[in-house]
Amino acid sequence: MAEEINGVPCDKMFGAIAKMKDNGDLAQFRFSAKNEWVGGTASRSTIYEWFGMGADQTHVSEFDYKADHPTLGHGHGPTPQEYVLHALAACITAGIATGAAARNIQLNKVSSTVSADIDVRGVLGIDPDVRKGFSNVDIEFDIDADCDDDQKDALMAAGAKYSAVFDMLANPTEVNVTRKG
Repeated sequence: MAEEINGVPCDKMFGAIAKMKDNGDLAQFRFSAKNEWVGGTASRSTIYEWFGMGADQTHVSEFDYKADHPTLGHGHGPTPQEYVLHALAACITAGIATGAAARNIQLNKVSSTVSADIDVRGVLGIDPDVRKGFSNVDIEFDIDADCDDDQKDALMAAGAKYSAVFDMLANPTEVNVTRKG
């Protein structure tokens, strides 16, 4: 098998999988983001440090993200909800890319459009019976790859099946909100 397929370092991917099969502790990861209020409804998050493969890790550089709301804020960044949509599309796309690499399928292009519906009366406290989160999320992929449509469907299905973000949206996740100090 080639060293890299579709830019995925297959030896590294399969090596990490083998190590995690031998030692489940290596599969325990912790991701984090630091967020600071900027003003109004705007905030800024930085992402740099994480834990995985049994050790503290850092990204190549620190990533900065702004978030705001277009109606109550000043629109200085995407809404937090739009970041969730980006995360979903990015996670499933990564799964499609790694799945294709594992199957030795050449990808030429993968793109998607993701959208979600939300009734903001819940978020704004106007109606306590209205859900605060998305009522539905739709994602449509366009996959150009050197394989047939059934294989493209299988790549997409596996990308969603093994997506952590898809799982977080589709299944309840325990979330704890506490105050420091």
